[in-house]
Amino acid sequence: RLLKHLFDLDNASFFRSRVISVLKTMSVAVTSVQDFHLMLFQSHVQYMNGEYISGWIYYLVDMFWPNGVFYTKDPPLTGEEEFDLKQNSKKMLEKMFPDQLRTVLGKHTDEGLDMLHEMLQNRLVLKSMAYMIMDLVWVELFPELGDDFFTGAECLEKEA
Repeated sequence: RLLKHLFDLDNASFFRSRVISVLKTMSVAVTSVQDFHLMLFQSHVQYMNGEYISGWIYYLVDMFWPNGVFYTKDPPLTGEEEFDLKQNSKKMLEKMFPDQLRTVLGKHTDEGLDMLHEMLQNRLVLKSMAYMIMDLVWVELFPELGDDFFTGAECLEKEA
């Protein structure tokens, strides 16, 4: 839904909406079910082992408690450092965005990427997105929560 809104796909021309539909269909047609299951199995073996998971746990512990000290705040950034950081993050976002999708989305691509970049710069929006992702992860890990558990996104939809 976010991509639809950011890139104005609801008001897209017939041709653009058809191209997106064709891309979705071809992604399913290009890979067979067997290849997909093989890729899932290989990913599972590669990423769901003790060594890989313990590496992430060590990384997270080291990130939150570097040298055994919990979260010491860095000195504030200067205006120039902040500007450079914003520009670098915007370049990385644009570089990460596939050219094929940029071609399909047309003229609204740059506007959508700018809006997404600005949203990611807002601390409140970023925190809200992180909480929503965490809600979705909890519901995926514990499906029984889905009956009685409302995610942040569902609560916002009910209010609107």
